[in-house]
Amino acid sequence: MLSPRTIILAFVAFVAFALFASRIVHAQTPADAVSEPTTQLTPAVATVGDRLTLTITVEHRDGVALTPPGYGAGFGGIEVVDIAQPSVETREGGRARTMFTYTLAAFKTGEFTVPAQSISFTTPDGTAGTVSTTPRSVTINSVLDPGDASLRPLKPQLDIDAAAPSPIAPVLFVAMLAALTALGYVLQARAVAIPPPALVSAPSPPAPPDERARIALDAAAPLAAADVRAYYALIAAAVRAYLGARFDFPAYAMTRTEMERGMAAAGIDRWPARLTANLLEQCDAVQFAGFIPALERRAADLTAAHEIIDLTSPAETPSSTQSAPAVAP
Repeated sequence: MLSPRTIILAFVAFVAFALFASRIVHAQTPADAVSEPTTQLTPAVATVGDRLTLTITVEHRDGVALTPPGYGAGFGGIEVVDIAQPSVETREGGRARTMFTYTLAAFKTGEFTVPAQSISFTTPDGTAGTVSTTPRSVTINSVLDPGDASLRPLKPQLDIDAAAPSPIAPVLFVAMLAALTALGYVLQARAVAIPPPALVSAPSPPAPPDERARIALDAAAPLAAADVRAYYALIAAAVRAYLGARFDFPAYAMTRTEMERGMAAAGIDRWPARLTANLLEQCDAVQFAGFIPALERRAADLTAAHEIIDLTSPAETPSSTQSAPAVAP
């Protein structure tokens, strides 16, 4: 007959084994937690500056936390223009499907391959791991016609059949301009002769850089639909002037690479620095490459400019709590 001590030891061993076995059953393998991602890159053939869409779809157990690649990941020489919010779809059997969408653009011709991207995951019981996507390739062609390696000649000048206008009109215009100039000198002399009023109070200090930048961005908002190039030129000028005044480096004359180094040397966090570099690249593509973003993209870029100022302002001001002005449709 077994002694009471033997029975107690056997019971403790059984409980320990049951707990260990239940943990093994509960902590499923990574293959059970997250399935192999599916990757799609469209279109397969594009031209320089066209937008590409990279879609990564992952099926996983409900409650699994996924960490996708961000702006700092390598995409095979293709630039990341935008990263959309993940889309989560609940499936049957305690499963879920998460979709990550990236907007990419290539500014050189040739064959590009988006390498395998790593997606980290953590299960509710603390099990961690990674899964990798499948590489995808795309062909980037030139915007020039095949065999067209030189600039096209200028169009012939337009022939005007009518005779030259009478010189009387230009003479009258010059005379009127001279009279107005003389009148301006007289009025200016009279204004100088008037003694200045006594100063009542000290002049107000100049507005801080972030407030001046927000005023400039508000002035740019109405141009989103009317003049896209002027709209993006004002956004770029406002952001560069703000960063130069706020962090004391010549942002107005820097390329994207120089801007990233200058912001890193100034102690700007990685996220606003990356956001600034992408926004200025978008502005350059519109001004110098003739790219025309959609109206929603223009509004998002104006919001990104306000976000850069909010993230790097020294302290919150009344104007910084206001949302970015809506872009007129």
